[in-house]
Amino acid sequence: MQYLCSFFTIFLSTAMAYSAIIINEVSFNTNSDWIELKATNPSDNFDIAALFVTMYYGTNESIAQSATSLKGTDDPQTPFDDRFAVIHFTSENLQDETDLAGDLNKNGIRDLYCNNYGLWSTDCVVAIDTDDDPANNGIIDFMAFSNRDGSPNSTIKSYLDYAILYNQWTNYTGNPQECMIWTGDYSSMSYPSLSRINSNDTNSPSDFILTPYSTPGRENIVNLKVSANKLISPVKNKITTILTNNNQNITLPLFVYRDCSIKIRIFNSAGSAIFSSTIITNAVPGYFNPSINTSMLRGKLLTGLYLVKVEAISGKNSDNATIYLIMVQR
Repeated sequence: MQYLCSFFTIFLSTAMAYSAIIINEVSFNTNSDWIELKATNPSDNFDIAALFVTMYYGTNESIAQSATSLKGTDDPQTPFDDRFAVIHFTSENLQDETDLAGDLNKNGIRDLYCNNYGLWSTDCVVAIDTDDDPANNGIIDFMAFSNRDGSPNSTIKSYLDYAILYNQWTNYTGNPQECMIWTGDYSSMSYPSLSRINSNDTNSPSDFILTPYSTPGRENIVNLKVSANKLISPVKNKITTILTNNNQNITLPLFVYRDCSIKIRIFNSAGSAIFSSTIITNAVPGYFNPSINTSMLRGKLLTGLYLVKVEAISGKNSDNATIYLIMVQR
């Protein structure tokens, strides 16, 4: 008995050490489920590699195999916001963006990949845990969501009950689905996201809201009011690109408000079109970062100002945006 008590004390102290890490956003019912973690204490610096982000069901693995820091304050010297990490549930053999690896895919997000069981869209739980066993009091943060169809899943209920036992989620009377985050009519959204409303963790459904805006690696967007015909906005109005060769990518960060099709054109200082894209049909709400390779641009690229015109269409609505692209030849 003494050994058993010591065992659980170790798990409890480990979980408490990571208590300032929260589940910040969950993307489910997509081709690639992912969970975003956030460090909330400005003075903290955690190595999250050994932790598990899991729905417990099936076989799961730890976040990474080497040091992976999550910081309470963003470090401007790193290419991503150090407060966030995005854990992708996938069986693909992709390399984790650990401290040593850095931002391998150059998308400005710390991406980590776990061959874990994907999320369910009916009843589901997500936890940050010291392992993939909900029974030993190693839960660091927890959330549960449901479509509230009146038929709770018994396996998910057992995971939920452990979280309630260890004061990681609010209790219920009657149907356990009633204490879970209601996913509503997520089927009307291309990429539904459960986003935390703020960093105040009350271990209850009121902490999250269903939103069409996926914001992996960035602050959540939970209340965005725009006109019905607003489709896109540039994240940056001015972009500077250092040209080191004729085969490099230029990324154009956009924010998409509604599902739409996008066409991109680039003009030189003389007003001549040097690039016209095919129609991009997969622009969905949230941050969208189309990339253009310089080898696709016509004519010799010189140091100077180029005009980028972005046109968006969704049904009868249309919108456009302008980005000023400054190219510097080296």
